[in-house]
Amino acid sequence: MMTLVAAVLSGLLWLGGTGLHPIWGLTWVAPLPLLLASFRVRARTALGAAVLAWLIGQLGVLAYYHVTLSMPVPEVAGVVLLGAALAAGTVLLARALLLRGRTATAVLAVPALWVLGEYAASRLLPHGAWWSLAYTQADVRPVIQLTALTGVWGVTYLLVAVPVALAALRMSPRVAVACLLAVVAAAGGWSAWSLSRPTAGTGALTVGLAAMEQSDDGLPVDQASGRDLLARYVPRVAGLAARGARVVVLPEKVFGVTDTTLPVVVDAFRPVTSGGTSVVVGAVLRRPDTANNVALVLGAGGTVTPYAKQHLIPGLEDWLTPGHDDVIVDGRFGVAICKDLDFPGLVRRYRAQGARVMLVPALDFTSDGWLHSRMALVRGVEDGLTVVRAADYGRLTVTDARGRVLGEDDAQLLVTMRPAAQGTVYARTGDWFPVAAVPLFLLALWSSRTRAERVTRRTGACPPPDRPRRPGRRRSLAGGG
Repeated sequence: MMTLVAAVLSGLLWLGGTGLHPIWGLTWVAPLPLLLASFRVRARTALGAAVLAWLIGQLGVLAYYHVTLSMPVPEVAGVVLLGAALAAGTVLLARALLLRGRTATAVLAVPALWVLGEYAASRLLPHGAWWSLAYTQADVRPVIQLTALTGVWGVTYLLVAVPVALAALRMSPRVAVACLLAVVAAAGGWSAWSLSRPTAGTGALTVGLAAMEQSDDGLPVDQASGRDLLARYVPRVAGLAARGARVVVLPEKVFGVTDTTLPVVVDAFRPVTSGGTSVVVGAVLRRPDTANNVALVLGAGGTVTPYAKQHLIPGLEDWLTPGHDDVIVDGRFGVAICKDLDFPGLVRRYRAQGARVMLVPALDFTSDGWLHSRMALVRGVEDGLTVVRAADYGRLTVTDARGRVLGEDDAQLLVTMRPAAQGTVYARTGDWFPVAAVPLFLLALWSSRTRAERVTRRTGACPPPDRPRRPGRRRSLAGGG
């Protein structure tokens, strides 16, 4: 019964600490009830409890996966089972090490399992690093600074190491405290140094963002609905330009254009672009054999620089053709679209090519507005970039290289900032942290199979044997022997 209570409690903590609107503090302690309960039960019981807890924790996103994102049921099941496997693996591996007195190994090496699981998912699944515990901490600036060193993987490591260390207090308090202080001191020292550095570059830049509700994606500009939407956007953009915006970003898939009708959009914004303001317009560009989700960068003199979205949403955007080329405008503005920012490697490429600001038309699905905007924020911290992101069914946000939200709204935004001029360790070295996690994970596996120490008597943790003893012959009391 206590194990069931622990599973439900951890499940509720994961339910509140993950998902589309996480309460960041709950994420740190979600596995703790499971870990404490696992010391007194068989491994298979701890396994079942961990799986149950994760399933409870995922109840808030199942409809989002299947209905909003149109993910097939087998794919939803696969994503949920992946998380359940990581949760169960973490609990079982920590349990085995702590019962054997391997406290330091448990605290420092067990988190590598979750890091490697997330990294493998980011490389093997078509959603990039979308699935990571790290985004739950996006509004906690001291924590999210770690991504500039390790990427999201370092934050995930912390989120697992802390509850393991708290659970280990029961087994070996001194070692657990020492390990916890070492981890927190290392992460805290980096964060303090990172936040103390100057963030502003030279030269102020004012950017504008605007979004209007529309009935469908990519309204054709040669039809009444598209012409009406264009007529409503033009004065909004002109107003932002009049207030000093040098770049205005509109959402993803606002208009539907062809090579023939594209000049209609260019001419509509020409009074703005001729005054020196660039306008980034999301559109669907249709040609006889293909259709692309594009961001059109309209510049002075009627110039058009197109960027085609490279990472399309499986299922929802299968009718579109992905692009393959990065686009940098004026030597410092990288252009991407919505889901592109779920892929750390793409943003890292832009930073290596000299981009200091990302201009990102986006769409989102209303309910995930906070989460997806914060994923973009994390990409900026990882690589030392300012991110200007306009989502039609999400949020308009401007975030800087230290994770500050410089501006946020759902209709119109005007922000003046100074783009960062500094890169980051992660931008230069890439995904070194998951590579470093491999020997840690192997160490945890090896240590979990070594001979157990006698720690259970001292701590009172007495789990039943995982393998029942073979029945033996009793000595006869009357047989003289």
